[in-house]
Amino acid sequence: MPKKSKKEVVVEEEEELQQAVVFQQLQAQSSSNDKEFRMGVIALAKEILERNAMLQWEQNKTRGLSVTTEEIIEEAKKLMAFIDDTP
Repeated sequence: MPKKSKKEVVVEEEEELQQAVVFQQLQAQSSSNDKEFRMGVIALAKEILERNAMLQWEQNKTRGLSVTTEEIIEEAKKLMAFIDDTP
């Protein structure tokens, strides 16, 4: 196998570095999108719980209008589990 010139080696190293940078950028973007998605699921869970609390209060005045963070987290976990199990 012929020996590569220094220029060819430098070009290959630059290409590898560029590929690594692009890969890291894609990972960062994916991570950011994942966080945004999860925050959206939490917001959806909160809206659902608040709507349910308002409906229960209107129907028979048995529940207050507040929703706890624990309830929101539990509902968000249920939604994420449903999404992750979907093929």
